[in-house]
Amino acid sequence: MQEQAMRATSQQLERVATFSSCEIADALIKLGNDTGGYLADLQQFSGHAGQTLVGEAYTVEMVDSRDKDAPKLDQHFIDTAEPGSIVVVQTPHHAKNASLGGLLATALAVKGVKGFVTSGRCRDLAELRALEFPVYARGQSILGQSPFTRPSRVQVPIPFKPVPTYPASKYDDFPATTVHPRDVVLADLDGVVVIRPDVLERVLELAERGREVDERSMKDLKAGAGVKETFRKHRGS
Repeated sequence: MQEQAMRATSQQLERVATFSSCEIADALIKLGNDTGGYLADLQQFSGHAGQTLVGEAYTVEMVDSRDKDAPKLDQHFIDTAEPGSIVVVQTPHHAKNASLGGLLATALAVKGVKGFVTSGRCRDLAELRALEFPVYARGQSILGQSPFTRPSRVQVPIPFKPVPTYPASKYDDFPATTVHPRDVVLADLDGVVVIRPDVLERVLELAERGREVDERSMKDLKAGAGVKETFRKHRGS
């Protein structure tokens, strides 16, 4: 189990919640983050459509059940997930089964976990939506975890790779976003973004500055100004 020394403060988490995932991603791009912290190709399957979800990442690595070499957990990852966290699960690309359903979502909600993000699938949508438990996934399934996948490790860095495109393009090289334990996760209607705690304060400063620029740009555009003129005036581009 791997821990990060630096953690976001409760005040910082509250400030993150005042921004959108788009604003945070823009700030990360300005800092040179290749992916903008974006966890690509996710959809919101449950939870309130207009909510902003913010918390620390509790990471889980899933492997194919046929992988006999990967480590095995002594406890169920749901039982060790931390209250107030957002569980982030990496699943094998080829897996067609769900990594979360109604039973596990209920257990997470009862213990105070804020939400669930997976590179795989979810199931029991009616139950998830009745719970109003926030779930972000790449798809849905009717199949449970067993006998297809199993959790292998928790609280380790996990690469969140984008879905491959077919046919492949020579420009299809969007990199993976690695999620570390206790990274700050923000999920909303637009998508999911992760922020390392060591750059969080700078990201918040840039996000605030970016919001001010966008507000001035919006005012001019509503007044009928041209896009090129407006962007040159406020963005310098």
